[in-house]
Amino acid sequence: MSYESLPIGALSLAPPLLAIALAMYTRQVLVSLFAGIWIGALMVADWNPVSATALSMDWLVEVVRTPFNTKFLLLIMFMGAGAAFIYKSGGIIALQNRIGHRVNTARDSQVLTWLIGVFIFFDSYTSTIVTGNATRELSEENDSSREMHAYVLDSTTSPVTTFGPVSNWIGYQVSMIIVGFEAAQFTADEVGITAFGLFLQSIPWNIYCLMAFFMVGFISITQRFYGPMLDAEWRSRTEKKSLREDATPLSDVTTDVGEPSERNPTLVNFFAPILTLLVVGLVSMWWLGGGSEPGVDIATAFQETDVALGLLYGAFAFTAVGMAGALGFGTMDLEEASDVVIDGFKTMMIAAAIIVLAWGIGHAAEQVGTAEFIVDVMIGSGIPGSLLPLLIFGASMFIAFTTGTSWGTMAIVTPLMIPLGYELVGLSILPVLTGALFGGAIWGDHVSPISDTTVMSSIFSGSDHIDHVNTQFPFAMTAAGVTVVALLLYAVGVTAASVLLPLSFVLTAVAVLALNKVDARRKNLPEVMPTARAIDDGEIDVEALGRDDERAEATTNGSYDHLDVLPVTAVLVALGYLSLVFAFATLAT
Repeated sequence: MSYESLPIGALSLAPPLLAIALAMYTRQVLVSLFAGIWIGALMVADWNPVSATALSMDWLVEVVRTPFNTKFLLLIMFMGAGAAFIYKSGGIIALQNRIGHRVNTARDSQVLTWLIGVFIFFDSYTSTIVTGNATRELSEENDSSREMHAYVLDSTTSPVTTFGPVSNWIGYQVSMIIVGFEAAQFTADEVGITAFGLFLQSIPWNIYCLMAFFMVGFISITQRFYGPMLDAEWRSRTEKKSLREDATPLSDVTTDVGEPSERNPTLVNFFAPILTLLVVGLVSMWWLGGGSEPGVDIATAFQETDVALGLLYGAFAFTAVGMAGALGFGTMDLEEASDVVIDGFKTMMIAAAIIVLAWGIGHAAEQVGTAEFIVDVMIGSGIPGSLLPLLIFGASMFIAFTTGTSWGTMAIVTPLMIPLGYELVGLSILPVLTGALFGGAIWGDHVSPISDTTVMSSIFSGSDHIDHVNTQFPFAMTAAGVTVVALLLYAVGVTAASVLLPLSFVLTAVAVLALNKVDARRKNLPEVMPTARAIDDGEIDVEALGRDDERAEATTNGSYDHLDVLPVTAVLVALGYLSLVFAFATLAT
């Protein structure tokens, strides 16, 4: 049943908003999600509760049977099994033995997580899984909170993969732009730019993603926190509790899989499965997109590929190589290896349940017309064309937040955005609108408790899911606030990305420093979070916290050498990555 046949107006917001509100209040994500689905079904079923319950089941079956979703569920199961082999076979122990002596503080572990996340730019799920498993134990050992680990994972992976330069995200985003061209009833030849070219031109205008990526590194290196994350990091450093009291992590690999084997731990069992996952995943997506055929370039292949199937092939190879390494190096026998596969599947069960229900919420929202209502209200308001980027950013944020899917948001808004922008302003505004749309959609991914990428970040950091959402929210709002300022400046005539983008980086740094100072003073906590060792050794005068004098500030704040090898390496790699991205963007000029 479509929205047009349901005269419910603003009531169409009820399913996603109810699910989110209940999840934040009760911390029972599964129950909250089903409640949102059921309310949507109740509306469609003419308020008959029995019919609504039956319809809810039908919707869940329908979303699971969707080919992409079915492959995705198998994909995450094999991802869980492969990750379990890396852990159980002693691969993590071997990594810690090799680099553990170089990662001595919570800051080191956070910067390392950010650094590894930059390198895995072709898929956000893969990046979350690989990076989370590689650095989770080091993060725990150095008294970094699991909330911070989840934030670094979540706010690095999606921004990095949305820019590529080669990723399944790019393929999907370009395919949505093509749909927008079709909706606007013009061709690339008629407007003088291809869909891929428009994507490239939009990169400097995806201000939210650039600021989110920058903030992760800036906060990790400076150790200046605010909001609930400040409390979480202080708890972890002083009480040695990486999780809040009574927190419930979505997954704990130690509980689900058991202690890692100490029989012949080797880095091969860490790197071989990961490299296999990367290579097989990339090659499979390239091949499935027709990359081996004459005349098909890489961009076209990734645009046309079956993303879920390509990554499923990679995930299966990930598990197979993990098992082969465990058996080949004698870290476990065949019976133990078989058990690890099943145990790895178990680590994904809660994630699978949440993801299926999140898909169900999206389907319920579609049936009652949530997105159409939002877009009609926001876009049908008759505002000036110069404000359109801000409007699209706001609409994308809200749709992604209420539906929990950035890709779904792109699918909903792009066919509306491109014709509207072209008609009201012209071709010149389309890159700005596209960047605003992609950024707003990913903001929703970062703050929505029903987002699959947010769920994955919670799982592979071992964080309580709602705690992750609560602690990441102020950081995401900071990057979004800077984006709003930039788009307002655009609306009043500052239309050069070469001006707005550097200004946005400066504003973001200033905002982080100011919010840190205000919140730390309000809570009587250090502005620069000290290391756990400095607190234990008495180098930090805890009793002086809250005294407003220079000596108190000097004896309560942490002290770090910003020229250490790890932060310097991370900054250079990040600058190199951004240079590559902007060089990639110039291909459209």
